[in-house]
Amino acid sequence: MTNPLIQIVVLLVVLVVWQLLKRIKPLSKMKNGPLLDLIPVILLAFMWFLTHSWDAPWFATVICIWMIGAIFLTIVWGLARGEILWDQFLLLFWRASLIFLTIAYLVTISASFWIV
Repeated sequence: MTNPLIQIVVLLVVLVVWQLLKRIKPLSKMKNGPLLDLIPVILLAFMWFLTHSWDAPWFATVICIWMIGAIFLTIVWGLARGEILWDQFLLLFWRASLIFLTIAYLVTISASFWIV
């Protein structure tokens, strides 16, 4: 699983299978939410596979930035709204995580061609 091309193929297969499952009558009422919630976990696993053999701790850096971003987002959300409604906040956090982890994954893939 350390080959970025295989990982991209796996991501595409997951997306295609998800679209095919949505065409089945009982599953056609599902929204894209569950798949979007699964992609950050897949991206984290793929980044770990790509970087676990590197000398530089890139994966640890990604996790630290993600955690600092979560703390910042929590503080901003709490100050702006005066409260944290966890169901709304977690949706915002997970969507922000999807964007951040997608960018980090693309950087990891591009770096994996130079650092191996």
